[in-house]
Amino acid sequence: MALAQPAEQAPDASLLGLVLPLLVVVFALAALWWVMRRQGGRGSAAGPARIVQVMAVGPRERILIVDHDTQRLMLGVTPTAISLLAHLEPKDAAKNPANASASPNENVTATSY
Repeated sequence: MALAQPAEQAPDASLLGLVLPLLVVVFALAALWWVMRRQGGRGSAAGPARIVQVMAVGPRERILIVDHDTQRLMLGVTPTAISLLAHLEPKDAAKNPANASASPNENVTATSY
């Protein structure tokens, strides 16, 4: 009586069984990386600092307007440094016209370091 021999699998089928799950995992990691990069690491805005506006002034240079507690700051950001460019009027002063001055630049204090 002959014993049943297991059928030999083709080498291509076993290779496909190994490579397909690997490709799925690599694709999932790439998609996760892309989503994280698109969000820019922006989580919740529960902290004391909040970026109000970003303006690109070069390929890797930016000017940021940041609210921190009751202050509004203008920051210059390069790949190697972050510099305080100016203290702007507090964000609450822009909402209250009684505290606003006649000159819009009167509440800007230039700072150089």
